[in-house]
Amino acid sequence: MVGWVEPLPCVLLGSSTTLRYGDLALGTVVPRILYLLAIFYFVGDKYKMSSVSVQEMVRPSEPVDLYYYDAETSKKQAFPTTQNTKYVQQFANLTGGSSVFTIPPQNGIQDVVCTFIFDGPGAVTGLALPSGWGYALIRQVSFRYGGSSQYFISGQQLLQNALRCQTSRSSCDDLLNLGGNYSVGGDLTAGNLLRASVVLRLPHNVCSGVGKSHPLPTDCLTQQVQITVELNQPGTIWTNLAGATLPAECRTLAFANFQVQQVMLNNQGDALARRVDLATKAYAFPCEFVQQEIALPLPAGGAVTLTGFRSGEVKSIEVWLTDDAETVSNSITGASGSTGYNPFKWYPPSSVEMLYAGDVYARYAFGVGQLFNLINGNKSPAFDLTDVQRGAGNLTAPAPFLAQWLSLPFAQTLVDEDAHYILVHGKPITNGIVNLQGLVPPYAANWTLHISYVYNTTLLFSQGTCDYVF
Repeated sequence: MVGWVEPLPCVLLGSSTTLRYGDLALGTVVPRILYLLAIFYFVGDKYKMSSVSVQEMVRPSEPVDLYYYDAETSKKQAFPTTQNTKYVQQFANLTGGSSVFTIPPQNGIQDVVCTFIFDGPGAVTGLALPSGWGYALIRQVSFRYGGSSQYFISGQQLLQNALRCQTSRSSCDDLLNLGGNYSVGGDLTAGNLLRASVVLRLPHNVCSGVGKSHPLPTDCLTQQVQITVELNQPGTIWTNLAGATLPAECRTLAFANFQVQQVMLNNQGDALARRVDLATKAYAFPCEFVQQEIALPLPAGGAVTLTGFRSGEVKSIEVWLTDDAETVSNSITGASGSTGYNPFKWYPPSSVEMLYAGDVYARYAFGVGQLFNLINGNKSPAFDLTDVQRGAGNLTAPAPFLAQWLSLPFAQTLVDEDAHYILVHGKPITNGIVNLQGLVPPYAANWTLHISYVYNTTLLFSQGTCDYVF
């Protein structure tokens, strides 16, 4: 029998020789390839090696020096910069409602953080703040970059987006604790300050030092960046089993501010707008867009039809469940029969199928989705929180709880420090529907299903403004 071998590029160590031969018996193909590779294997002056292995000959690749640093293994910053967190604004209203923050178009912006503080109301029996209460304070956030379209994201999504950016389970736990510790009893002593710091994970920023995206270059804009944070009434996030009206300290924040981490060019002459005519050219800023959360009651039978997709590539659909009994607050009235308030006590569906156009893209049964999420990522999609519990009309000892979500991916997995530079295509869904079938909750209850659509997108800067390209 006779076989044919297509042209074989010999790219090892810089060689670009192409090999072609045919009419070879199959049993001799591999030895002949190795022989010819050895003949055409050129080692340049840059890399002199004492021996060459078979693996080196057959793998098309460029050599990388792992002993000496060179131009390929050493990188340097092109334009010197400094970083600061001096841009701070106060919230206009400490009892809830919207506060608008504007960032002038001067420097690069990275992470945006909000800090909230309650004064301790005193060690009142029956009062408690849940884990991550700073995120629970946020009803929604809207954002607009220069003249771009305005979009919204919920407090639940802000936490889930930030958790997805973390590189380990421990950093997820740290993020939640910094977002407001579970507080009860002596934690509430008068004079104590109950603090929470939350990061707003928006399209432009990756809230982790690993894989951090470049700053959003507002110097390419002529209009300001606008971020609006809408807060819930502070009293609504408290568990109140004291049998009395919530103390005044719990119904208003003592302090709330908005802070931006900026990156500044040491020499403003290095700004892109001063080096390139952005009236005729454009700067592309790769990012990730999360569509506003859909929250709906989980129907009997566990079948949900997802609509409302915008034109673009969907990378994944993120889902989690909350028990309605654990997320209802009666804090203002202090009803003794109210449940403990646990807004981030998330449960993953134990089973689910995701279909698009009749084709199955995710089939997870009996909890196997958590394993697939782990082996396709850098951590399990979970975090530890302290569960606010009640009994006999009062709070009981808190219990640890493992909160979890589930990612239903379309895009191929790529976990890398530079993944934000790389476009990994998702599933184009335009005016289509996705079906979730066989959704099985952990136990019988009234459930709310939370859904986030995650898209590839690019912010295109030109003529002093920018907008999304999906």
